[in-house]
Amino acid sequence: MGFQHSHIAAVPVADVDRFVTSTNMKIATAYTVANSGTQPTAGARLVTCTRTVAGDADTPGTILVTGTDMAGSVISETLTVGAHTVLVTGTKYFRTVTAVQGAGWVIDVGTSTNDTITVGCDASHVVATGSGVLHSIIVNTTAAGAVTIADSTGTIAVLKDSIAEGTYVYDCNWSGFLSVSPAAASDLTIVHSGSLPSTYAMV
Repeated sequence: MGFQHSHIAAVPVADVDRFVTSTNMKIATAYTVANSGTQPTAGARLVTCTRTVAGDADTPGTILVTGTDMAGSVISETLTVGAHTVLVTGTKYFRTVTAVQGAGWVIDVGTSTNDTITVGCDASHVVATGSGVLHSIIVNTTAAGAVTIADSTGTIAVLKDSIAEGTYVYDCNWSGFLSVSPAAASDLTIVHSGSLPSTYAMV
């Protein structure tokens, strides 16, 4: 099995309005997606949405997020927008977001003022999806904080604070997703097998 590598040079942080900021509630039409639909860092993240009420609260709807996963397969997820300032987080990891479409919004009858919706991403950092092997993690510069390595079953390992530069070999299987989350400034290279498509064509 061949391996590929993923590089992390900074702590991933959430970006709640990465893709959409709009006071024009869309119904069965698409929002304009900012930043070419790319995540702030390499890898995949969970999509988030937040509503901020202006005037009387609108009747909230849903958003349909479409994009690609780490294997390049097209994926989509519907998020139900929450109450005022409530952050809603999806469950699918998107490498890119290509479209965001609204449905079900009803503007309030009291002030007729649109609420604001933002669509962004959380602070997770997934380097592969499907299943595969985590070969090793290379600490290129001494990590200032702990680094947590996990998959869909839970934590695989934790590299301690200020761990020394070097290569840490695991050669262990992962499933669902492979995430690497540094708690502070880190320069890491993750050596792992590639992402698998979420669906396969029948031949």
